[in-house]
Formats: sequence, C-alpha cells, structure tokens
Amino acid sequence: MVRARDLKGIPFVNKPDTRLKPFSEIGRTGSVDDPGQMLKGWTGWAARGLNDAVAEGVVMPEAAVGTYLTSQAALLQLLADCRRSVAIISADGTAYDGQQGFWSGTGFLVAANLLLTNHHVLNSIEVARNAKVEFNYEISPERLLAGDGSAPQATQTFAIDPSRLFITSPTKGGLDYTFVWIEDAAAVSYGTIAMERAFFTVSKGDSAFVIHHPDGQPKQVSLDDIDILSIDANVVHYSSDTMKGSSGAPVFDRRGRLIALHHASRGEKTELPDGGSTDVVNEGIKIAAIALDLEMRMRKGGSDASFAETILKSVHGSDTMSGFFGGLGRRIEASELGPEAVVDTYRGSDQDVDVGFWNIEWLANRYDKPAKLDGAAKVISDLSLDMWGLSEISPPAVRALVERIKEIYGDRYECAFSEPEAAESKQSTAMIWKSSTLKGDRVSWPDKIEKLLNQRSDDPDLNVEALHGKIFDRYPGLFRFKTVRPLPAYEFFVVPLHLKAMDEGSFRRRLAARILARAVEQITLETRLDVILGGDMNAPLASDDFTAISDARFNVLGAEDEADGAFTYVKSPKSAIDNVFLSPSMRQTVGTPDFFIVAKDRTMPNYLEISDHRPVAVRLSLIKRSGKNILPDQKDLDAMIDAMMGDVGKTTKKARKGTAAKA
Repeated sequence: MVRARDLKGIPFVNKPDTRLKPFSEIGRTGSVDDPGQMLKGWTGWAARGLNDAVAEGVVMPEAAVGTYLTSQAALLQLLADCRRSVAIISADGTAYDGQQGFWSGTGFLVAANLLLTNHHVLNSIEVARNAKVEFNYEISPERLLAGDGSAPQATQTFAIDPSRLFITSPTKGGLDYTFVWIEDAAAVSYGTIAMERAFFTVSKGDSAFVIHHPDGQPKQVSLDDIDILSIDANVVHYSSDTMKGSSGAPVFDRRGRLIALHHASRGEKTELPDGGSTDVVNEGIKIAAIALDLEMRMRKGGSDASFAETILKSVHGSDTMSGFFGGLGRRIEASELGPEAVVDTYRGSDQDVDVGFWNIEWLANRYDKPAKLDGAAKVISDLSLDMWGLSEISPPAVRALVERIKEIYGDRYECAFSEPEAAESKQSTAMIWKSSTLKGDRVSWPDKIEKLLNQRSDDPDLNVEALHGKIFDRYPGLFRFKTVRPLPAYEFFVVPLHLKAMDEGSFRRRLAARILARAVEQITLETRLDVILGGDMNAPLASDDFTAISDARFNVLGAEDEADGAFTYVKSPKSAIDNVFLSPSMRQTVGTPDFFIVAKDRTMPNYLEISDHRPVAVRLSLIKRSGKNILPDQKDLDAMIDAMMGDVGKTTKKARKGTAAKA
C-alpha cells in the first residue's frame, strides 16, 4: 500500500444541484431542440428491457429492495477488461498547490502511448518525469476466492516521458486533466479504454462505476450506492465510494463506456434516487468536455497544439450537443480555456449552419421496419446537423423519419420534396431541416431552366447521340432557406442531387453538369445568394463550368468524397460565410485553397450497419457582422452591370411569383 499526503481542497468545477434540469446552463442555444428528450433518447438505448418493463408494471420482480436496478451481465466482462488498463501512480515533489510531499493517484491508458489522469496527480513535467506508473496492482482472482489476505500479485512498471507529450488543464479554473506519453508496451500488455465525444451518456438515477486505487490500495471497483446525482455540460456528480488516491480514475456507465475522469469528492448531504441520502458527492470531468477543450487548444496554437491534435486522433464519435464539427469555427466569449469556454462552445450553435447529404435508398420502401427507421434516426440525431439533403428516398419514408426523430430525440425537422406531385412510392430527393434554426421551402426554377431540367437526352431536336431517358433521372429540386434568430441573417439555396447513375465523363453527365451550372448562374445573378449543390454526383462541378458568375466575382468551390459524394459551393461576393468545414472523408478539388478546412479528427457514427452510403457533412461558419447593412461598392455595381449586359443577363427576366428570385 502506498501511503501519501491527502491532496485536500480539490475544487469542484460546478456545484452539484439535483433540482436543476440537466444542461440548463447552456440555455436554448445548443444544437438540440429538447435536451431532456434527447437525453432520454440516448440513455434509453441502454435501458431497454427488463428495467423498463418493471418500471411500467409489466413485469413484477420477485424481490426488489428499494429501486429495482440491475445491469446486463456482459457489463462484468467489459469492466473486467477495462480494469487491466488502470494503473496506480506514485509521485513526489511540488504538488499542484505548491506544497512539497509525495502522493498517489490513479491513471489509465486511452491509446497506445497515452496515459490520462488528473492535473493534481501529475501537475508538471518535473513531477511526471519522476513519477512511477504501475499496472496489475490488484488481488488475483485465486487469492480473492481464498480470502487469505495475501499481498497483491506482481506489478509491472512502464516509463512515461513528458518531453514527448504532456498537456494539462489546471485543477483550479480548468478541467483538471493531464495526458502524458507512456511507452507503447503498456498498451500491448494491458489494452486501452476508448474515449468518445458522447454528450448524452447518463441521466440522473443511472449508475457510475469507478475503477480506482483508493488510498493507494490494490485496484478496486465501486459497485454499491453508485447513483448519478446530477449532470451538466462539463461534469457528472455521483455517489460512488472513492478515497484519496482515486483521483484520475475512469468512470463508466451501465454499458461499460468511459464517460468521465474522476477528480474530486467533498462532503455534502444529498438525497439519493431510492429515498436514502449520501454525505459525500463525487465529481467527474466528462470526456466530451475534455475533447472540446483539446479542440480549442489545437485551434489556439502554441506548444499545446500538436499534443492536442495527437490526442484527438484517439477520440471517437461526435458530440450531439455541439454538432458533428464540435467547436470548429466558433468564437467564444470566455477569456481562458476551461469550463466556461466549453459552455460557450455549446452555446455557439448560432454561429454556423451544418449541412449533410445522404443516400438512404434502403429506407425508401422499408421505413415500416423499426430497426431501419430507428437506425437512420439515430445517425441523424447523433450528427446533429441543421439540415439534410436526402437522396433515393420516398415521401412516406421522409415523413416517418422526421416523426421518429421527434418521438425519440425531440429534434423537430420540417421536410419538403423535389418532386411533390410524383407518386408516393417514387424515389427522389428531399430536404429536411430544423425549424429552430432555419425557414425553408421548395421554390421553382426559372421557366427556361425548368424546361432544361425536364429535357430528354434522346430528344431528336437536340441533334446529339441518342441516349435513353431524361438527362436528370432524379429531378434536382431547388430549395431556398434563411436563418432564424439568434443566427445572423443568411439566405441561400440548396440543390440535393442524385447523378450517380451517370458515368463520369459521359455525354449525359457533362450535359447535366452544364445545365446545372447555367441554372446556378441565372439564380445567383438574379438573387446574389449562395448556392449549395450536394449528394451523389461523382464529382463537384468544375469552376470552368461557370463563366458569367466568375466575372461577377462569385467564387466556385468544390470537394468530393472518396466514394460518390460531392459538394459544390457557389459563394457570392457578399456571402455571410467565413469558412466551410468538411467531414474527414472529403478533399477540396475546386476553387481557392484553404477556404475549405477538412476536419481530420472527426469520425462518422457506424452508418454501415444501416446503409452502404456514407453521409457527407459540411459546416458553414457565419461571419460575425454588425447590425448595419453593407452596401455594395462601385466594383460590385460594375460587375453586376457587366453581368446583366452579358449573355446570361439578356435572358434574365423579372422573376415570376414563386420562383427562385422571390424575396
């Protein structure tokens, strides 16, 4: 047993309050419409089964003391596997509070060369350099069964090297974490515990399992009175038993997932869900909050940036509250990194518009299958984008999907269809969008463009090689959107596409691309609005497809996925967009370099379980503007006049009511 000084006075990040609704500090500016329902939706996946049946009175337990609460038996195996990655840390020197001494704590492996613990356990490079990290400090199963009180089994020590990686967040005013490099032999021998960005992990009344070295003792797990008491954006409060030396331990939920980094305890009487009470409350830092803090450090630059980038490569999944792109492109009010900056980042959803495109043809005629419908709803909820362009989907499937998302997760989407008058069973394209952030509707293309979009490629009047069918097998609908306050004012068009059936380079595809380019040129010159085209289109439209709008100072940018997804963005001279962030599978192929930023550290949810097609996601980062309108300068006016005098301008007529140019 390691005897050490008690690191007293570890401050809580937030005061535990069981009366507050979860995440109330974020307010209404998070990325989800109903945080309470979203929490029920995500935690409900783990709680289905016997416990729900008991709660609803369908099943009566033979014997229940207090609240009936059990866990799946597989949890024992998951915790047993994770326990191997947990180590005892012995340190000495100058502690986080400036006092001299020696102490012990807990740490655990999260990647091949990464050990995670608290700042107050390893508070400096000097302390880390001299610290000792031991694995396997636990009672063996045989000795536990024998009950002979024998000494723990042999331990194994691995070297840590803070000169290769060391990043820390302070105990006071920070998130009290430290990552440090450790030799990869540790992970080979003892495995790692996966880190996820998941925001909605546990709710009040759920369980928090802690694997730790309390008071320097052999490894233990807290299994009794392990209630979650409260939860917010940064921390989880729980009643699980801990002691000095438990600092830096992993905290798990009933699914065996890592949800928090244990860091502090304090005396405070709190009521428990089963009617009892506890005199001690524990606090753990959420892994999602740590991930956001690392993102901010990476964007801020400096000595921590490369370390943060390295660590983020080992953080998986998406944070539903901040959206798939997290804090990328968001401005925060907090002057320092830490808990306030994390909350500001979650509140920053009014600074961007997140757009996705997804081919979900497998749902078109199988939306009555709960597994398929729930799977699609889960992916869309997890990525938490503001709008989606869906292809190869039927209207009944879209309506069922929107209703299912609202029912399970609380997000409210509206929908519109590219071909609203087509048969209900026809697969086409559609848009869904959150009514809390956007107003939108399908609008008509100008008359001459409409004729082109319905043209057949085998029309003898074209005098070209005859090809079967329409040029556009799936009609490219035009949708106009504008942001809802508190988002800055921004209007734009979206065209969801499905051109996948056309071989790239074929006559029909080249003709389709040119028609789309002409269509976009006309509506942009008439409205001066941005246009986004995305979906299954093999490759983005090329910049040389756009001549008139290039002369009018419009920028054409494009990116493509390694599969069939592509994205074209036509940016007006007075666009409200500052930058565009792309999901990691995409690369920029058209336009000015560096305007598109690839979010390399993002990972898509496991969509392959429900679809053969990968979603494509982009974030439009809005420019922060003053309340005054920005008037066009002389060059803008000249460009507009030149455009009107050109070929496109000659064919431009006053837009009829209900067309794209309608204000």
